[in-house]
Amino acid sequence: LDSKEMGFSHWRSLAALIDQRLADATCDGVVVTHGTDTLEEAAWFLDLVGRWSKPVILVGSMRPATALSADGPANLYQAVSVCADPAAAGRGVMVVMAADILSGWRAVKISATALNGFHAYPGGSVGYVSGDQVFFYQGPDPGPLSGRFADLINDGRPLPLIDIQFCTAGCAQLHNQWWPQGLDAGLVVAGFGGGTVPDTMADALRETASSGTSIVISSRVPKVTVLPETMTLEESDRVVASRYLNPQKAAVLLSLSLAAGCTPLSSFEALQ
Repeated sequence: LDSKEMGFSHWRSLAALIDQRLADATCDGVVVTHGTDTLEEAAWFLDLVGRWSKPVILVGSMRPATALSADGPANLYQAVSVCADPAAAGRGVMVVMAADILSGWRAVKISATALNGFHAYPGGSVGYVSGDQVFFYQGPDPGPLSGRFADLINDGRPLPLIDIQFCTAGCAQLHNQWWPQGLDAGLVVAGFGGGTVPDTMADALRETASSGTSIVISSRVPKVTVLPETMTLEESDRVVASRYLNPQKAAVLLSLSLAAGCTPLSSFEALQ
């Protein structure tokens, strides 16, 4: 399945399968091959729902198998090497790409073509692979919400789909034309800079939030920092700053928070 076709339902099934495999005493870890289009969301989702002491490694390739110097075989070899290394125990979900070892909750895709198209944000990589040697720079790096939503793997509660709207120059004049209709769950807004939005959009967002829709304000910049004090709107139970989560990761956390019945504010505050 092409990763551009994947979403919450696929990752929930994947998490259940990983749960099943890791429950086997003869299984020391799991390697998941995954397309890079949505690999960062998959890694984040699995980190949020997985309470796994055994390593779970996601790996992909930036070049197709038919390309000259395809990177897939080397990436897969390195992913298996990391998974089999005793030092990988207790580190949970990780991403291995181009010899870099990234904590799953930090992994972000930064390039559509470069072999080292993934990096860690915030922070940096936790290790690397050289030949058949695996090196870790530090101890386990659990995410602040790792395993928080483990109960959602098998309980069947629907995971709401979250719309994402980007701010662009001139969007203050256009928002009435593209503003999503019929929202009943959540919305992520990729604002400018530290989470600023035009005044007319801010008014519309306040009205949307007052109708019961949960809104997360993220940013369209690569290294996101949106805090309550930097965004245009006031933070509340219904309007939340994404902290360091980009729009696509913020949408994952918002969906899981709503499905679990907890306030989005409590989830996003836990990131600080």
